[in-house]
Amino acid sequence: MDATESLRDRKKLRTREQLVAAATELFAERGYDAVTVGEIAERAWVSERTFFRYFGAKEDVLWPDSGEQLALFAATIEARPAVEHPLESVRNAMIELGRALGMDATAALTRARIVAATPSLVARDMLEYSRWEGAVRDAVRRRTGADERDLAPEMTAVVAGGALRVSFERWVADGARGDLAEMIGGAFAAVEGAIRD
Repeated sequence: MDATESLRDRKKLRTREQLVAAATELFAERGYDAVTVGEIAERAWVSERTFFRYFGAKEDVLWPDSGEQLALFAATIEARPAVEHPLESVRNAMIELGRALGMDATAALTRARIVAATPSLVARDMLEYSRWEGAVRDAVRRRTGADERDLAPEMTAVVAGGALRVSFERWVADGARGDLAEMIGGAFAAVEGAIRD
């Protein structure tokens, strides 16, 4: 990569970050439905056309890295030691994810509050959770060599998705003051305890 390409990539990343920040600020100030794409672009000092070069729709700006995070998460599950039980591997990968989210608790908390206050975004959030479950299922399937009829990868994904969702909702309700990674670990321990009991 030459210096010109590197500079261009940095500019693209900065523009994308400005759009995310502008949208988040406006949604927090006025509510998601009251903000237009044009207003987001204006606050970020770019054109509306530029916005759509980075995001397909207004709501996409609240999940800017979803695809990359899913791919990284699936790769983390698959890279866990082969001796680990699949559910343990998923738990450990989710704890790593919890640590990453905890690094920018303010942004995660703001986004969660915007989503919770907007019915159309709640539906999108559920779709995002189902994509995470699909990524877990597929990663476990690849890791274990399970075929399409085997229920274990899908059940692992549903249990893990539930643990993540409950942990994240409690973390948000607590104002992001707790340790999200620790809460995810606790949710998995509760699941394992319930199954044994």
